[in-house]
Amino acid sequence: MRAVYISLVALNLTACQHLADYSWPTNSAPIKANKPQVISKPISKPTSTIKQQPVVVAPVERVEPKDDLPVTTPTITKPVLPPPVLVQPNRKLADGRDMPAVQGLLVTASEHLRVGKLEEAATSLERAQRLAPQSATVYQRLAEVRLQQGRTIEAEQLARKGLSYAQGNAQQAALWHLVAQAAERQGKQDAANQARNKALQLEMAGDRG
Repeated sequence: MRAVYISLVALNLTACQHLADYSWPTNSAPIKANKPQVISKPISKPTSTIKQQPVVVAPVERVEPKDDLPVTTPTITKPVLPPPVLVQPNRKLADGRDMPAVQGLLVTASEHLRVGKLEEAATSLERAQRLAPQSATVYQRLAEVRLQQGRTIEAEQLARKGLSYAQGNAQQAALWHLVAQAAERQGKQDAANQARNKALQLEMAGDRG
């Protein structure tokens, strides 16, 4: 029995010699602690954001028209101006002033008038009119003859025709006087007064240029 006990103790000691060494190492190297690695990130500049202020529009108050208010209409008064005096520019006309035949007929008509031969004077002037259809002088002389003959309607027509070719205020005034005389003898007093006023205006203006 004692021998068995001794054998068991021997076995235990042998087993203890073969056990692994689990003791804390005394001469082991110190464990170095790793420092945490700092990762630097690029710093982005802050973006400035401009905030737009909202535009506030004030409401427009609508004014409704009132029916009880009177509507006034402005009255425009036009100024009364005197009638303008028209001065016709000089123009080249077929008035026969450079035609010896026309000038000769005018001289002949004047001679007939001097001795009282009205019809012969009118004949010479009609011939001159055909040669110089735009001669205000011929129309004026012929209108004077017709007025002396008492042919007032024809005299007025000839005088007005001569106004279309008259180139000076003096000649136009003389023709308007003939129109006034012929109209007055026909009993057209208003037309006579208007023609006489135009003649006076032209005489006051005179020939210019």
